[in-house]
Amino acid sequence: MKTARTLLILAAVAVPTFAAAPTWDTSGNGLLSGTYYFREVVYVADSSGNTSRALTLYGNATFTSGAFTLTGLGGLDSGSQSGAPAVNSTGTYSLSASGYGFMTDPLITGSTISILVSNNVIMGSDTESGYNGMFVAAPSTSISTSSFQGSYTLAGYFPGTTAAGSVDATYQLNPDGAGKLNTVSISGYLGSGSTLSQSSSGVTYKVSNNAIAITYPTSTSANFYSGQVFLYISPDGNFVFGGSPTDFDMFVGVKTGGATSLSGLYYEAGVENNTSSGVDSYYGTFNAFNGAVIGYQRLLYSAFAPQGFSFYTSYPQSFSGTYNDPPNTTTYTVGQGGIRIAYGIKGYLGIGVAFPYTPPAPTGAVYIEPTGIVNTASSAPYTAGISPGDFITIYSGTNLANSTVIASTTPFPTQLGGVKVLIDGIPAPLYYVSTTQISFIVPYDVSTFPVATIQVSNNGVLSNTVTMNVNKTTPGVFTANPVGGIGIAAMLDFPASGGYYIVSGSKPAHPGDTVALYLTGLGAPFPSNPSGDVGPLSGDILVQTISVDVSGTDVGTLAYAGLAPGLAGLYQINFKIPSTAVAGNNSIGISGPDSYTTESYIPIVALTASDRPSALATPANTRRMLPRLSSPR
Repeated sequence: MKTARTLLILAAVAVPTFAAAPTWDTSGNGLLSGTYYFREVVYVADSSGNTSRALTLYGNATFTSGAFTLTGLGGLDSGSQSGAPAVNSTGTYSLSASGYGFMTDPLITGSTISILVSNNVIMGSDTESGYNGMFVAAPSTSISTSSFQGSYTLAGYFPGTTAAGSVDATYQLNPDGAGKLNTVSISGYLGSGSTLSQSSSGVTYKVSNNAIAITYPTSTSANFYSGQVFLYISPDGNFVFGGSPTDFDMFVGVKTGGATSLSGLYYEAGVENNTSSGVDSYYGTFNAFNGAVIGYQRLLYSAFAPQGFSFYTSYPQSFSGTYNDPPNTTTYTVGQGGIRIAYGIKGYLGIGVAFPYTPPAPTGAVYIEPTGIVNTASSAPYTAGISPGDFITIYSGTNLANSTVIASTTPFPTQLGGVKVLIDGIPAPLYYVSTTQISFIVPYDVSTFPVATIQVSNNGVLSNTVTMNVNKTTPGVFTANPVGGIGIAAMLDFPASGGYYIVSGSKPAHPGDTVALYLTGLGAPFPSNPSGDVGPLSGDILVQTISVDVSGTDVGTLAYAGLAPGLAGLYQINFKIPSTAVAGNNSIGISGPDSYTTESYIPIVALTASDRPSALATPANTRRMLPRLSSPR
């Protein structure tokens, strides 16, 4: 894969306003067809993060050509005297070719669930509508008692009225294919951090309406399960999910064995709860490669607006089915089919499920892989959406261009080598094109609508159309590492002694120094600047409010936040590193009104005479000197 150079000065583009809003791509609606088992839980949180109301719904959903009908329903509503929730028994859904889309929420009138479909399994959450919840569904399939056998690892979440009183759990099920689970031992954590356990002997199961009905001995002292629990199983037998018909819990599980590593793109959804923020839920995507995870989650914290969260984490490149994340707050189990489930530990409650993504077959002579559109700086996956002025790269496709062309003069054109990128039908400023990769700038006027269409024209031959969400901001920090988003942030340090230098591992920043950070995705500037043009030397401020933290400490008032003066495709933030910053690699977080990213880091050391850069290392023009920035992957 070619790497695009990234000191950018992009072309001015006049962008008219469209009269009609783009609509979401529905070319993936055929991914859902027939009858599915589903379970949905919704937790309504108050301003303190406590769960003031809980709802659950389970049954069958039959999907046909963009519409669905629910049958065989059961459920509970803690806020209703009748105990049964109000249900939207019919609804609609829209899926893009990637399997990303939304559907009518069966439980909340006027609400939608954002969903991701992979390998026929649906996972999602209604975070966009302001409710914490989790939705899971899998195709209904004809099963017998013998269909359920082997070893499964499960993770379950049990809501309490407070975060401290909520519980999650992990356990093994070993069905023998003849109706017996024998002894089931369950262990878990309270939100307060204390542990709970339950050991039930004589547990049995049977098939009922092609689902598994598990029966635990009835007990008033059971910490987790007593009586009947419904379990649904995917057609391949690798994935299970469900919960109690008389409670508001949710569990997910995977057949153990067969996986010792992670690789590729995953879809995920889950629910979490901790004492600092209360209940939250999420859906999103992540890329796993060589022990690194670059991901994006759409999160809803209790009593807050939904927010996009781009992140980096790591994992062992080889493991025996189970591993913990670096903060040691979550245990992951990867089982058959590469399916991963998550279980919160040490009081950091939560469950989640992630499925490997299977891309659709290319269509047409020119083709954009629907998931191959990422933030050029952070490599945040396509579910992060785009924002005005964002620097975006299409890194996966077929015949995107006939040759490699890099724009070398300014203003940068809206056509390179006969190639155009059309956003809502308008050509975008282009920096780099090749047969498999294109880098471009999102016009500022894309903010007109909540959805944007992206299409490539290669010498008049049009690609498929990909739709993406439009946000106010989608911040991504450029890095010196060849993998965009991971490593040392692209920044300059201006020490009190004078001059400046490029921050690196051998030239760290210092507490109290002023630094200039280079990034993308901070939204529209003010006063308005032509889309893709260079930032004025006098600087432009941003329409959106941006804040910065270093290892969680807010840096306070920013000295500058706007377009990078004299450069295009880049934004610049000037701020002072907190005097309390400790030595080492400090994470850097950038927050907008609807987004947050924390992937890159700043190396920091205490200031000594030997740390100061020499006068010879100081270039004459401080505003035009940048480190070599990175493209995706």
